[in-house]
Amino acid sequence: MNKKNKFLQALFRPRGAVLVIVYFLTAVFAAGAIVSVALNRFRMPVALSYILFGLSALFLAYSIYTVVLYAPAAKQKFRSLLLRNDFTARIMQHYGFKTFVFALFSLAINVAFAVMNLVSAVLYKSVWYASVAGYYSALIVFRGGVIIADNKYKKKFADNDAAREKSKWKIYLAGGAFLIVVACAMAGAVTQMTVSARPVQSGQVMAIANAAYTFIKMTTAIYNLCRARKFDDPVTQALRNLNFSAACMSVVSLTVLMIATFAANADEMNGMLSMKACVGFIACALVLATATIMIRKATKELRKTKTE
Repeated sequence: MNKKNKFLQALFRPRGAVLVIVYFLTAVFAAGAIVSVALNRFRMPVALSYILFGLSALFLAYSIYTVVLYAPAAKQKFRSLLLRNDFTARIMQHYGFKTFVFALFSLAINVAFAVMNLVSAVLYKSVWYASVAGYYSALIVFRGGVIIADNKYKKKFADNDAAREKSKWKIYLAGGAFLIVVACAMAGAVTQMTVSARPVQSGQVMAIANAAYTFIKMTTAIYNLCRARKFDDPVTQALRNLNFSAACMSVVSLTVLMIATFAANADEMNGMLSMKACVGFIACALVLATATIMIRKATKELRKTKTE
């Protein structure tokens, strides 16, 4: 009876070495399942594939259970650790500063993607890559411009709260206007993605990974967009609006990638042209709508400051 109780306790509240083994086996079986999909052209035994998928699902479910079980305590310990450092504590406690730090990180990623696509455009002599590079360049100008302008006005109006608030709305207005430029760059990239194929195709595993990343990116962008509105800081809202626009573009890119990867033949791919065009149109329309809202809101707030 004691052995049974110990087993149940270890099963429902695993610790130490048991957790390490569980996570290791989860990674092994999940990798095996992915490999079985990637190497299906070698005609792996169907039974082996089913066993790998079954074990990976079982261990993944159990791993998720352990994460949910220990997440609150782990989160509290991790938060306490971050609060010991002044920089990370400021990120944790100040949403505006957190947005600024992640904006710098996103800016660095945009620069890397712009360079990569520009190099690819030259190497492959591809308008497809050139249009994507143009889109990322627009993101760079937007993020970089907001960050530079905000720092400049922060120093200039350090002792004038009213002027500082007005400067934030000016940045927000400029952001809304430039988001139209981003939408135009996005439309050019979407057009290329719709009417022409990507010069270098990727495999199914990459497509599935891209789908998971895009889902997380869009969910996070929407969550932060709503949270930024509650924070009531124009600069923070401008940066979060740009993140939402970038997430919309990721959905378009994912749609094109999934169709190119999983379409059975060229005729089926051409038949999905209307879907690509529809997704691209909706994404560009959402970005333009966001830009319009930003411009109207900023104009309204700036008029208030004139009448006061």
